[in-house]
Amino acid sequence: MSIVVVSTDGSLSKSAACLDLLRDAGFDAHRVENREVSLGGGTEGQLIDMLKDAVAVIAWGEKYTAQVLSSLPNLRVVARAGVGFDRVDLEMATAHNKVVTIALTANYEAVAEHALCLILAVAKSVVSGDRAIRTGRWRGVPGLPVRDKTLGIIGLGRIGRALAARATALRMNIIATEKFPDESFVKKHDIALLELNELFARSDFISIHCPLNDETRGIINAQTLAAMKPGVVLVNTARGGLVVEADLVDAIRSGHLGGAGLDVFEHEPINSDNPLLEFGNVVLSPHIAGNDALAMEQMGIEAAQSIIDLSRGSWPEPVVVNPKVKATWKW
Repeated sequence: MSIVVVSTDGSLSKSAACLDLLRDAGFDAHRVENREVSLGGGTEGQLIDMLKDAVAVIAWGEKYTAQVLSSLPNLRVVARAGVGFDRVDLEMATAHNKVVTIALTANYEAVAEHALCLILAVAKSVVSGDRAIRTGRWRGVPGLPVRDKTLGIIGLGRIGRALAARATALRMNIIATEKFPDESFVKKHDIALLELNELFARSDFISIHCPLNDETRGIINAQTLAAMKPGVVLVNTARGGLVVEADLVDAIRSGHLGGAGLDVFEHEPINSDNPLLEFGNVVLSPHIAGNDALAMEQMGIEAAQSIIDLSRGSWPEPVVVNPKVKATWKW
């Protein structure tokens, strides 16, 4: 039976549920561990060599460039373990008749929890207080309240809604921007839907939950940062390319922003001289928002199931991101 290669950074065990699911379905499923490649580094040649015999892959953070996709004629499916697919050259995948799928529902709650964690960590100076104690200093600055403050959510999809529900429990006032809102959810949680500039002007905290595309790339820049309320805390657990980092650094350095919580960056991993490391009111995490233990397992399972469905002639419509291939695609 066809080989499925699971590419991972070591966070999946050899007995992971997704591997068991694939093996039970008759696949010779195994993982190939290369931390550098799976985090988006390494060379195209390394990834091509890893996948040379694969008909499908559960993809984590590795980059599926035009060169990679055109060099793997046996590869039929790229099943992303996550909802983002910006590391896959979708046009080239379609041109080479490869299906690209996402794990649509597996990790949205994990991301929402992490976004809330970053909001609270910045507001309550958790990290700087911890560092002070560890260096023998028993002092700190008064934290920021979140109760009765306004949280602006950019993008009210699954993650944005999950964050809104949690923030409501903390007595935060929720406002949001969203092109295609879930009207019943908006009404239930008393969320005001606003244009982006009005959201910037009214928010005490802003959390970004929109996809990265040509329309949203660099949406947080010098102009939009200047439109924000002074002292606002910005959180990004979506994609680094949504924020112009140099402009963000300037806004934090000037004191216009009250702080930031960032899980994603323009370039990952960040360099040791990244100026964001200078600020005590900035909390950073290494692109792990969607990767808690439960979400990792569920993402793998969803990705594996999409491969199994496709191998059995079933088209998993909601999770396919390049449906143009349907007419010509074959297992």
